Amino acid sequence: MSEAPLGRRWKVGSKEMANAAEKTMVDVEPREARGKNACRRLRADGKVPGNVYGMDAAPYAVAVSPRRIAEVLKLESGVNTILNLSLSGGKQSRAVLIRELQRDPVTENIVHVDFVRIDPTKKLHVAVPIHLIGTPEGVKNDGGILDFVHREVEVACLPANIPEHLELDVSGLHINQNVSVSDLTVGEDIELLDDPEAIIAVVSITKAEVAAAEEEEEAAEAEAEGAEPAAEGAEPAAQADARQDSSDA
Repeated sequence: MSEAPLGRRWKVGSKEMANAAEKTMVDVEPREARGKNACRRLRADGKVPGNVYGMDAAPYAVAVSPRRIAEVLKLESGVNTILNLSLSGGKQSRAVLIRELQRDPVTENIVHVDFVRIDPTKKLHVAVPIHLIGTPEGVKNDGGILDFVHREVEVACLPANIPEHLELDVSGLHINQNVSVSDLTVGEDIELLDDPEAIIAVVSITKAEVAAAEEEEEAAEAEAEGAEPAAEGAEPAAQADARQDSSDA
């Protein structure tokens, strides 16, 4: 079978990558018919249209099982899983990543998928999810809440080194303390591309506590205003009463 459709076949760069490719083999079929009607018929037959492109090779139209793609997405690595595409069950295979996934807006079923060919020897830019570890001190003891602001980070690394996720310990955070991208720990083979100062998570007080603090502040201000001395030249009430009693006598 010709190698043209999927592009040049690359040797697997590591044992780990080979094992991952074995577990994520995806069969695809060549797709010749194009257009909306052809895609509807394809979906009615239990498959969805897709394309394979990248690596300066010609794009190639394929049909693939949406159920198989859904199985891959359930893996810890999700959309960053390195797939091994096999054309019509043949011996040739090709390492790819899912580049774009389209779903039906109502049913959320997969309706189209694009794959991009990858070179195991060249770095990729991918988004990796962040997992927070531990319960912050400010949540446990001070009644604060943890706001997870930045849930993923973009990294550059070789395909075989794409992490499933990055972990960040937040257990030591108190009220108004945060962790940022610079607090993430990655290996020398992974480069963080996001702004180091970008906040990932912060512990803040609840809206109820904010409202209570504002009420206390308003009450204190009102009390302070009520205790202000009389304006210059004004006669104290006690002196005015005494003068009135004297005049009546």
